[in-house]
Amino acid sequence: MILITGSTIPLARALIAHLPATQLRLYTNDPRADPGTTSGEYTGDLCDRTFVDRLVAGVTTIIHLDPIDETLDPDVAVAHASCGTYQLVDAAANAGVRKVVLASTLALFNRLPASWQVTEEWRPRPTAASAELCAWLAECSARALTRDTGLAVVCLRFGQITARDDAGLLADARQVHIADALHAVECALAYPQLGWSIFHIAAAGEYAKLRVRAAGEAAFGYQPRYAVARAALPGASAESWRNALAPSAPVASRPIRRVVMLGAGGPVGVAAAALLGQEYTLHLTDIQLLAEIAARNEPQSPGAPVPVPTLPPHTEAIVDIGNYAQVYAACAGADAIINCSVMRRDPVAAFRVNTLGAYHVMRAAVAHGIRRVVHTGPYQIAPSGITSYGWDHEIHADAPPRPGRAHGWQIYFHSKYLGQEICRVYAEHYGLEVPVLLFADFVDAALPPYREVHSLAVSFQDAARAIRCALVVPTLPNPYEPLHIGADLPHGVFPNEKARRVLEWQPLDDLQGWWDRS
Repeated sequence: MILITGSTIPLARALIAHLPATQLRLYTNDPRADPGTTSGEYTGDLCDRTFVDRLVAGVTTIIHLDPIDETLDPDVAVAHASCGTYQLVDAAANAGVRKVVLASTLALFNRLPASWQVTEEWRPRPTAASAELCAWLAECSARALTRDTGLAVVCLRFGQITARDDAGLLADARQVHIADALHAVECALAYPQLGWSIFHIAAAGEYAKLRVRAAGEAAFGYQPRYAVARAALPGASAESWRNALAPSAPVASRPIRRVVMLGAGGPVGVAAAALLGQEYTLHLTDIQLLAEIAARNEPQSPGAPVPVPTLPPHTEAIVDIGNYAQVYAACAGADAIINCSVMRRDPVAAFRVNTLGAYHVMRAAVAHGIRRVVHTGPYQIAPSGITSYGWDHEIHADAPPRPGRAHGWQIYFHSKYLGQEICRVYAEHYGLEVPVLLFADFVDAALPPYREVHSLAVSFQDAARAIRCALVVPTLPNPYEPLHIGADLPHGVFPNEKARRVLEWQPLDDLQGWWDRS
């Protein structure tokens, strides 16, 4: 049984016509589709794990075309590309699915000159356009899961799929004919390799913007029949390749006076607001009024800060970070954004807050011309799984993320990882300044030790000072800068040298009593 998602797009319809109907199960986002199973057509929410488990039951192969369905509302598209892809691939691994064919796009390389000899090994450079962003998020999620599951996932990055041609020739160097795209899916279904694989599916001939390379080798066997009509390809750029990759219209800096904080009711937000309120005008937001959070008197941990009344000139508002209109309104008039929002345990809400919320924050930043966005989240070393850095040392913040395969509340890491990728794409595309502060454990340094601390532990007060440093630092070496925020500890696992160098931050609280029994 073959499951095809995104079953209403042209490539899916071509596959449906080509493959035996009795072997197909179809998923569509269109709510008008028949929700029954008798016709093999399903509709539902890919973020709903119960639905997804039912969807993949008895399936041997999945052709996941949903990430390239450009008819979706951007919020729905981001949710399905992130949470939906995660749930689908994870459920596939649990159900014994033998192969997943993941659709992505060569538009990830559109900004690169046609004279560059781009291969599958090149780093994608997605813009913030929904179609590119969603394809990239689906790749990131599926690749992270593949590392820990061993599932066979073949990622096909398609050119612009078209059914039109002129005597066998395509009009646009970025196009690929739908017949060749169908042929590429057939090759992927037959491809025997386990693990993660990527193939660029382009048109034939020398005039395609990206030429066929790994996909054309014998192991995969892709042989496109449609070529691009002769066109002048630009020569090598005389400018530096770094200039060619630079943002074309970067957001300008401006003095930071008014700061909006999302997730201000959490302990890190509360600690940061107490410090920043002395220098900035703050607009504090959370899903509830801060007074309501304080009234519950349920600190996250012993000594964790709880909200205090918001006094003028500072203001507050209820903001659901999963609602773009509310985030946009909250950021109006701000000069900088601090995102301390977090959801750890709920598998749907975690993606809505940590991934979709990051998308809303970055969209609002660009819409309001806000260059400095301080993002917070967890370290990314895969707390569990075979790809974890868990037994390594000297793990720097620039190490490639390994969010791992989530179990229970650890969905937090995977959803935050995808949110961080959204921040990276926006920062690089718009020339923003996005320091990303990565944490693992918080303690109140004034309390007597009552437990062991994590090897990336920091006091609430030092975390707040790091947020302040992320606001006041004049500039960053790169648009997106991940930084481990931890105390000086002898564990030797997470150096804080980069945060010292880039932010001019240093921890003041000595946590020696938390690990030294003497």
